[in-house]
Amino acid sequence: MAEPMEVDQKTEPLFVDVLSLINESRMTYGLRNEDYQRYREYCANRVRRLRQILKLSQPNSKKTNVQKPLPAVVTDVRYLQLFIYESERAWAYAMELKQESANSMDTRYHYHLIKRLKRAAQYAQQLLDLCQQQNVDARSILDVKAYTNVLRGYLSFEQQNFQEALNHFIIASYIYEQFAETNSNAEQEALCYSAIDEIAPNIRFCAYKMQISDGQDAESIIKKHRSKEVDDLEAELAKIAQNDKKKNARSMLMLTWRDKEFAVKNESLADAVHKAREARSKLDKMSEMTTGLFDEIISEWAKAEKLCKKALKENKQATAKVASSRSAKVTEDLNQLFTFIEYNLYSTTIQRDLCKARTIEKDGRLQEIIRLYDEILKNAEYIWELPQVKDDISLDGELQTMTLYYKACRCVQVALIYDNMKKTAESLALYQKAQNYVVQAKKGLSDVRSFDKDSILKISEKDLTDLEESIRAGTWKARAAWYLEHGNSSSNADDESNIVDKMSGLDISEGTLIDNLDTYPSIIRKDMLIDFPPKFEPVACKPFYFDLAANFVKYPDQALHDRTKSSSSGGFWGLFGRKQK
Repeated sequence: MAEPMEVDQKTEPLFVDVLSLINESRMTYGLRNEDYQRYREYCANRVRRLRQILKLSQPNSKKTNVQKPLPAVVTDVRYLQLFIYESERAWAYAMELKQESANSMDTRYHYHLIKRLKRAAQYAQQLLDLCQQQNVDARSILDVKAYTNVLRGYLSFEQQNFQEALNHFIIASYIYEQFAETNSNAEQEALCYSAIDEIAPNIRFCAYKMQISDGQDAESIIKKHRSKEVDDLEAELAKIAQNDKKKNARSMLMLTWRDKEFAVKNESLADAVHKAREARSKLDKMSEMTTGLFDEIISEWAKAEKLCKKALKENKQATAKVASSRSAKVTEDLNQLFTFIEYNLYSTTIQRDLCKARTIEKDGRLQEIIRLYDEILKNAEYIWELPQVKDDISLDGELQTMTLYYKACRCVQVALIYDNMKKTAESLALYQKAQNYVVQAKKGLSDVRSFDKDSILKISEKDLTDLEESIRAGTWKARAAWYLEHGNSSSNADDESNIVDKMSGLDISEGTLIDNLDTYPSIIRKDMLIDFPPKFEPVACKPFYFDLAANFVKYPDQALHDRTKSSSSGGFWGLFGRKQK
């Protein structure tokens, strides 16, 4: 027997991803529709092609029946793929026989099935031995070991050796679990969880046959029935995970935002988020904030946003290929991370615009301030449209209060422009609209009670009170300026004065001052004291019932009255009403 050759340590170790290789082959060549015969034929053709490429094929002769040996030092990963496809061909044949045995009572199918599974396990074991002898990556060796234990577990399961099958399945499940937790690739993570989902029913069935009642789920069974080999694997997996962490100290970053915890497994994405948070913490420590500092933070969050969108795209493609029970959790964590990054990006942009607005306000460039408030409201709408934002009641209430506050601020700035243009009615209408926004914002703030500690943008009761005072001051200033300029009693001034009084809440356009003694007018004109000439008013007359009573009144006789009048004498004595004899 030839002595094994020394392996050159300077050469790059071989790497083979068994899960990706077999999943792509299975889904492409028949197993999407459970066509095991087509997949078996593909594996046979692939083995024949690999033997031709690697020059391991023999001439078609009945006398030649011995395969060519492998080289002492394997430097091509296709030698490893050869054993993988040999094992897959035998496994596919076994599954094809299992389908046929389900509709037949013939025991030969089951006997042949066990032979094919035994052949598949043998090829997998040969692959594992070859990987351990050659310069192969440690992660690849563990991947091959998990694949070997899966096939050996299926063989023991069909042979009804449930204790041995359970041990093999536990080893494979533990390896895939550790791979999924330490892997930053979304597709690899989905493949690992999919492999765990395929093994879990077999673990539960073996536990049922062995009358193990420790738990109904596979995870509890794995934790309580770990073998010694699993403990040995734990050290190897810990070493691999430690080597991966040395590449980037911020991999597997755990974040907690608004009482929700999620992990960042992508190394580059975790690094970008870490840098953005560091820049933000530096800004919070500074007493004076400038737009340049905000621009630096926005650029860091923009980089993280780009990487997160890429991760979401990869996760979508991975879940389209392979779905597992934990795919929804991974997607939810990515969506939560995307919302976290976008919230920080848009909130920092709003803070920068507010800082610009405060700087420009000193120069009196009102139109530029209005444009900035338009951008602020637009960014607030973007935050509202993010995933999982509307499901968070507190965050939704905070955004609504914040939007109402900034709308009121924008109305005040527009009102100042109209006031400068001598359009008092429009200015007062905008002040009134701003006041309505403030009232709604106060109600929203009372519903929210207090902003979350993770909120970057916060509106306090003092902010709303200050804004309300500025609205009140602007209203009276606009009215005073108008009356100083239009103090005359012309017809146009009267019409505008009525409009101003209506906008100010002092409507005395109907009636005069004497009819509105409980209202304080903004100006008193000569023609609004009393109505002159007076208005026509109905005059009280005798009651109606007098006319009805006249029918029942007895008046003195008219003839007697005439005689008395004619018998009266004239002269001096007639003045005193003295009668003559």
